[in-house]
Amino acid sequence: MEAVGENVVGFKKGDRVAAFHEMMTPHGAFAEYAIAPYYTTFHIPNSTSFEEAATIPLAAYTSVCALFQELEIPEPWSPIAKAAGKNGTKRPLIVYGASTATGAYAIKLAAAANVHPIIAVGSKRSEFVKPFLDESKGDTLVDYTAYSSDEELIKAIQGAVKKGGAPDGRCWKAFDSVSEDDTIRLVTKVIAGPPDAAGRKPKVTNILLKTEVENSDPSVDIVFSMVGQVHYDDENDKLVGVTWGAAFARGLREGWLTGHPYIMGSNGLQGLSEGLKGLRDGKVRAQKFLTRLDETPGVSN
Repeated sequence: MEAVGENVVGFKKGDRVAAFHEMMTPHGAFAEYAIAPYYTTFHIPNSTSFEEAATIPLAAYTSVCALFQELEIPEPWSPIAKAAGKNGTKRPLIVYGASTATGAYAIKLAAAANVHPIIAVGSKRSEFVKPFLDESKGDTLVDYTAYSSDEELIKAIQGAVKKGGAPDGRCWKAFDSVSEDDTIRLVTKVIAGPPDAAGRKPKVTNILLKTEVENSDPSVDIVFSMVGQVHYDDENDKLVGVTWGAAFARGLREGWLTGHPYIMGSNGLQGLSEGLKGLRDGKVRAQKFLTRLDETPGVSN
């Protein structure tokens, strides 16, 4: 940290921090110096490299908004979450897209909130999330590539939910971090069913602003998660950023939160286009693409 604004407490020059810069505003991340609000800035321990820390803010805050805002899962520090951990209460969650950064962070954060069973849907590239899944509590990784049809995959996920000990064999909440029409459609069919006694329907959230998908199951509510809400003017939303920033810092110190796998590009901003092409073409998968700005040719000038 190079400087601290007026009336900011808890930070000082020289602190090791990571931050979520407000999107679509000046002074952002593609620069030697960036400006971020105090409420989306958090400390990182010496054991966390700046590169690892760079993989956290956007993706982790997105997962926070998906799980704890849209799906209304109780936060790890809530009495409900603590009681679930003590009593072994089953609160199943499906995370589709375990290899994505948002999916992987959702798994880590859900586990911290004593959510089980976690049914993570991914591929062999998703093996890195297994340490955060507790098989003794019903968590499992379903490899979607092992099934030749959507129908087979739907049955496999539903079977994992039942095997995990979900009450009545049902899962009511799902996070689709891939968020394509076909994946949202599939997930709605996995959790489809009548509402509960209070009239609440099963719910799936996505990150591509979709609320309707053709041929999705009508018994399921489709909502979207907007990570930008942590920068809104509402003080309650700012508290989401502050509170979870503190939780991220603690998770990094205690080890239940880690950065996402990443690869480093070369030549700073000059090599950025190649990294973006690799992401687009699927050559970079289950990883974040990072670049060091000070390696950009001519940057010293």
